[in-house]
Parts: sequence; C-alpha cells; structure tokens
Amino acid sequence: MIAGIIVIVIVIIVVGVVSYNYYRESIKTTTTLITNSSLQPQTITVVMYSGGGANFLNKTVIPMFEKEYPNIKVNLVTYPYSQYFSAISTAFQAGSNQYDIVLYTHGTAYQFWPYLIPLNNSGINQSDILQGAEADGGIYYNKTSNQYEIVGELFGSSFYIFAYNTKLFNNTLLQQEFYNEYHFSLNPWTWNNWTQVIDADQFFVSHNITKYGFLIADSASDKDIDYSFPAVYYWFYEHNETVNGGTSAGIPGWGIYFYGYMSSNSKYPQIALNTSVGIEALETYKELISYEPNPLQLPITYDNLPDILGENVSPGAFMWNSQIDAVPSNVSKYIAFAPLPGGYAEPGPTFLGISKYSTHVKAAELFLQFLTSPQVQVLSSVPVSKQAFNMLISNKSLPLLVRERYNATLIASQKAYAGVGTGVPSQIPTLSTYLDNGIFSYITNQSNNAQEIMNSVVQKWIDALNAYIS
Repeated sequence: MIAGIIVIVIVIIVVGVVSYNYYRESIKTTTTLITNSSLQPQTITVVMYSGGGANFLNKTVIPMFEKEYPNIKVNLVTYPYSQYFSAISTAFQAGSNQYDIVLYTHGTAYQFWPYLIPLNNSGINQSDILQGAEADGGIYYNKTSNQYEIVGELFGSSFYIFAYNTKLFNNTLLQQEFYNEYHFSLNPWTWNNWTQVIDADQFFVSHNITKYGFLIADSASDKDIDYSFPAVYYWFYEHNETVNGGTSAGIPGWGIYFYGYMSSNSKYPQIALNTSVGIEALETYKELISYEPNPLQLPITYDNLPDILGENVSPGAFMWNSQIDAVPSNVSKYIAFAPLPGGYAEPGPTFLGISKYSTHVKAAELFLQFLTSPQVQVLSSVPVSKQAFNMLISNKSLPLLVRERYNATLIASQKAYAGVGTGVPSQIPTLSTYLDNGIFSYITNQSNNAQEIMNSVVQKWIDALNAYIS
C-alpha cells in the first residue's frame, strides 16, 4: 500500500443507476498517432516492481521500440515489491518528474488515480483492449469534469477461470455415466451455475474417480479468499436485479459487494453482502470447499494449488490462467480452460499510467501505443489485445490445447466483471480482513450461521467506511 498519501479519493457516483455500458460508451477516444520525427531526442523512464512484467519490457518491448523510434530511449527502473509503492508515493508527493510511466495494480488504483493524466486521446485503440479487465482499475470517474477517464492502460491481466483435466472430461464412458446420473453434460462449457459444479464434485468423489473435487483457494491468511469468493459471489449478484439494479458489473469503482445504485443522500451505495446474494454465495462456497482438504489442515492457496492439481487428485481447479505454467507437466499437458459457470471470469489486472508530472507525455503515449499494439501483444504471455489473442488462436504452429486455452481466456475475458471495486476504501486490507475472517470461520465450521456472519461483516465494514470518510 502506498504510504503517506493524504488525499482521500472517494468516488461519488451520480444518483440513479449507472450501467457498465453507459460508462464504457461515455469514454471518447481519438486515434492521434505520434510520429517519431515530430519528437526531439529524449529519454522516458518506466518504473515498476520487480517481476511485474519487467522482463517482458526489458527483453522484448524496449529493444523493439527503440529500434522503431531511435529518437526515444527507454529507461526501466524496478523496485522490490515491498518497497515499490512507498517509493512511488514519495515521488508523487514531492511532485517529482523522475518517472514518466508508472505501474499500478487493481488494489492500488484509487491511490494512483490522482497523479495520472487522462489517456482518452492517447491514440491507443481502446476497442481492441480487453474491456472487462481495463474497467477494473484503468477507468476513473472524474467528478469535476463529470465524465469517465482512462487513466491507466491495461498492461497485463490474468483471469480467474476454470481449468479441467481433459483425460477425465473427454472420456466417453465417464461422460455417459455422468449424464445418466445427473442429466446434463459433463462438458464444463455448458455449465450455467455453481450447482452443476457441485454435482460434478459429487460425481468424481463419490465414484472414487478422484480424491477431491475441483480445487478452489480457501486460505484467509494468504488473502486467497479475496479472489476466490468473489468469483462465486458474482454469479448470484448478476442474477439478482433487485441487488444489482440492472448493472451486472456493479457501480463502476464500487464493484459487486455493493448494490448497483445509490440514493442522493448516501456517501456510498448500500453494502449487499448480507442479502440473499451474499448468503447463497457463502453457502455455495462452503459446499465447494467440502470436496477438498480441510482448510484447517491443508488450505488451498495460490502457491500450492498448481502442485496439488499436479498430483492427479482432482478433476480440475478454479485458478488464474497464468498459473498453468506452474502446474507440473505430467498434468498440465491435459489441462484445458473454460469460463466460470455461466460464462464469465474474474480479472487480475495491472496498469501503466503516465504521471501528471511527466515532461515527456507525448513520448510516453507513443510507448503505450506501441506496447498495446497487436504486433507486440502477440509476443506477451498475457496479451491485453483481442487481435493478439485471435492471432495466437489461429497460429497452427502452436499446440491445439494451447490455442484452445487462449480461446477460452478470450471468451471469458469479455465478461470479466467479477471484480470487487477499485476506487473505494474497501481495498484497505483492514476492511477486507473482516470479510476474509468471517468467511473462513464459516467454511471451517467455527460459525454456522451464514446470515449472522454477513451481518457482522457488513456492520464492521459500515463502521470502518464511516470512520474513513470522516
């Protein structure tokens, strides 16, 4: 978390229903390409934390860019993750122009937005960018100008989707046996709800085909609940218009843990976690976890999920698509992807923004244009360009399963709305801890009343929000 930022950014959305389509359409962009000949020789500085895509920039993008635009040199500066946000905070507060382009995450978006310039007219082809992920931290509602602004360009995004073992799911005998028992297809692409996932869990475990059902992260101490629970919760949110107000992506900036509308005398929308949406999601999440190891004995985490999946003890997992590289090859060679039940995904994006103190704005915009172009994105392991995805999908020199993974990721990314908000204090760890601890106590049977759990979480959250705003 950025240390010492005094400015508190509270996004107050206009009264009434604000739909995702409205704010997407309200962003006006123009394509104003910048030529190298119009720029004087200069150096731009990009800063990010180590491992945050730095290798891709350093080894691939920067050499290509400097060859294409010899007037511009790119200086890449990295900090360890633990030091990064404090260092950038110090530079921002000092009004320093030492960094032109800065990296930020979904969870730190609201802290970076005040220091970034709008990119609406940067010349980037926004229609080619994965919009679900871009909206989850790259777009800011400017109350002064009463419009949405692109202030961060999507740099990379994993997607939390469904991974399944094709050795099991493509087995015709298992397919028929499953259909005879449950009367729907074993093909995960056809599943429309989480009840069907639980039925499949029951099938694989009760028939002793696998030791566990589908793996889903459940550790509170490692913050895994922060991303696994929203993936389940979103299905119930999307299908309850009383709560979402007809805005299936939630109010921009606030996300899906809140009602999709707010009254004129409210400082923030009403929290929805203790509605039927949150209760049903919590009960479903617990049932999913009942088919995997006891979280008190062996919690499933971001770090150990690939190895456990590699032990052939599960038919699949809910995981970030980028984790496939960590799954042992004896199993990964059989893993295919599909969207989450009902055809959606959860985004895990990072962004690059241009500092408002930069003295090289045009050159920085040119670098972002170049970086997000399909020709460059096709070289990335996590493309942000739809055209780049399609180029990879049609590249027959790649293994069929790899191309199918790209296709599944692209389809899922078009509805990647299972985000919990970026421009609100809910991203402060102490607030999310209320939810993590409450959920963990429920899934480990320390508390058995889902309604009481969520009521308690909501009250603590309201108290903290009011204190924060005050």
